[in-house]
Amino acid sequence: MTTKIFTWVVGTLISAVVIVSTNALSQQSFQDLESAGQFQQALAAVDAIKHRKKLQCVLSIANGALCECLSRKLPVDTYFRSYDSIANQEREYAQLSAADKIVVDQCVGESR
Repeated sequence: MTTKIFTWVVGTLISAVVIVSTNALSQQSFQDLESAGQFQQALAAVDAIKHRKKLQCVLSIANGALCECLSRKLPVDTYFRSYDSIANQEREYAQLSAADKIVVDQCVGESR
């Protein structure tokens, strides 16, 4: 009789552990899916910002090749008041970081 009770207790404990583990895994999977969804939303927002910046650039300087290069290679948080001054490497260009200047120089060179 003691063996049957012991077996029943062990079986019940194992079942409880499996249920708790499965619930924890499904909760983690849900959190992973939620995180992936938020990541996808963030990527879509970045793409929208890049597209808007490229459009503003093309409307400003009418140089699609330069604008495509700038929107593709510059960090999303780099904003210009005047794409013309950037394209001509004037005024606002001087205020860029060294890394951004290198990108602009490359893009200007490629677009000519």
